[in-house]
Amino acid sequence: MFNAATTGEAEKAVRAAERRKLHVPDEVYEARRLQTAVFEAGRTPDPGRPALPATAAEVAAVIQLHAEALRLADVTRRAATLFADEADQRFVSETQAAVPQWVAGLDKEFCTLLGVVRKAAAKLSQDVTLLDPRRIDWNDPVTTAAYTKAEGAVVQLEQLVSDRSDIAAVAGPDGGRDSALFSVAALPEPTVQTVMDQGWQDLHPVIAQWRDLTQQPVARWVYLVRQQALTLGLATPGQARERASCVQLWRDATMARASAQTLRSAHAQVAQVLRA
Repeated sequence: MFNAATTGEAEKAVRAAERRKLHVPDEVYEARRLQTAVFEAGRTPDPGRPALPATAAEVAAVIQLHAEALRLADVTRRAATLFADEADQRFVSETQAAVPQWVAGLDKEFCTLLGVVRKAAAKLSQDVTLLDPRRIDWNDPVTTAAYTKAEGAVVQLEQLVSDRSDIAAVAGPDGGRDSALFSVAALPEPTVQTVMDQGWQDLHPVIAQWRDLTQQPVARWVYLVRQQALTLGLATPGQARERASCVQLWRDATMARASAQTLRSAHAQVAQVLRA
């Protein structure tokens, strides 16, 4: 059974797709029209009361006709409720079917905007904490131009990622504390060897820095395009949750390695965690 929030998410997804000028299948629009028609039928108003007739002889007939009209309106409203859940489900299902295509349609613009940020980053300070409007040297034309370009691209990236979130939400929430990161970036899958080589030490600082730069969107994206540990790419529906799960797998495997008494047992325990 689909509730108002779920159909609301479907509506947000369609609007986001329209905003990004992505193709919305006819089936989605037809399902939305069908849902609206059922909703409107459920709001059928009572007919207005007719004027009292001039003679007593006419009263019974007038009242009877009005009673039939009231009865029809009431029955129509009640009948509409029998179709409401199915209509909502059809709209949500048709929208969900379009989500993978919509997310894929955002990828080209996402990569283009990343390229703009990456190019601008080459001319900006290596200390990302300095990439703040209050700390930029606005008298330096090279820095000013690079920061302005990066800022413009980041504004568009933030909107694109927000639209992707609205689109993907109808297929299920991204979930998790770092869903904003995992909707655009992925960790490498852990292997026994990379865990044994303490690969997590290269990964967790990236996540921590991303969190620290929450209030500095330009610095955040500049940092993200510069780092080499994570692979950038928009998450398909459900993929952000998989990426978040990968973090936990890294942590569990790293803890297994640390708790082992010997190198051989460390290999065995890490392998067991990764097989689970």
